[in-house]
Amino acid sequence: MNHILIKLLNKLKSEKKKNFQLSLKKLSKLDKTKIINFAYDLQTGSYIRDWEKKRQAYRSFNEEIVEVINYNFRKLSNLLDCGCGELTNTNLLKKGIKNIKIYGLDFSFNRILAGVKYFNLKKKDMNFVCATLKDIPFKDNSFEISVTMHAIEPNNGQEEEIIKELIRVSSRGLVLIEPDYKLANTKQRKRMIKYDYTQNLEKILIKKNIKYKKIPMKNYLNFKNKSSIYIINLNKKKIKSPIMVEPITKKPISLINSNYIYSKTVGLIYPVIEGIPILKKEFAMLLPNNKIKKNVLLK
Repeated sequence: MNHILIKLLNKLKSEKKKNFQLSLKKLSKLDKTKIINFAYDLQTGSYIRDWEKKRQAYRSFNEEIVEVINYNFRKLSNLLDCGCGELTNTNLLKKGIKNIKIYGLDFSFNRILAGVKYFNLKKKDMNFVCATLKDIPFKDNSFEISVTMHAIEPNNGQEEEIIKELIRVSSRGLVLIEPDYKLANTKQRKRMIKYDYTQNLEKILIKKNIKYKKIPMKNYLNFKNKSSIYIINLNKKKIKSPIMVEPITKKPISLINSNYIYSKTVGLIYPVIEGIPILKKEFAMLLPNNKIKKNVLLK
């Protein structure tokens, strides 16, 4: 990040009612992933404000999702909420599904922290990690199911990579709540094209020969952006509990404490801030352990 980008981000932050993703696309040379990341960082707090205004709509939206999850995946012990954002939906999932351990993943540290602080969540309630959908820092089959709620939506062109990664970490299946281009009216389709939102999710599932069941949703958080629930059943052997790994290589983590996460195998260290591990490749720092018998930096 340079001073020009910092100046641009601060300028955008001061401007209201702007689509940050479109503005960054026009005004910067950032790649799509960074544009999405900065855009969501800039709008931190907006989803909590929306939740405060539309609590009943959020309850109805999540009750419908919980009903689908409970019917299709009975006796769940854990799930991964991918793109958990400010935890407005994650918190309601936790309340709706009994005796479940929920893990939340989002690439915006700001949004996770905002949700943790606002809902006063403790580690015993849920676990969170700041990471990307393309490099989920968990071992294969770590979770029984993975859930997305409009998290694939802004990643047009990267759907295949994301779905492959979601399947990798899930043993029983996926529940994808995403905009449905096929069922969208003309206005919604224009909106999806304008903001470069995913339009081909169903085609990709068919192309990759992934069997799915689709349920159009009855409840929405935004009537301009109606969605469907895509249920994908898997039949893989689950592991006892989720195991965190180094995100780039998927190699084991050697050490986890309140300040950092370290993988001795690849010699990379990642920060932990406010109890939230930041496992994104741009935050990796090289800390090799082969020159000295005991790494004095990791005391």
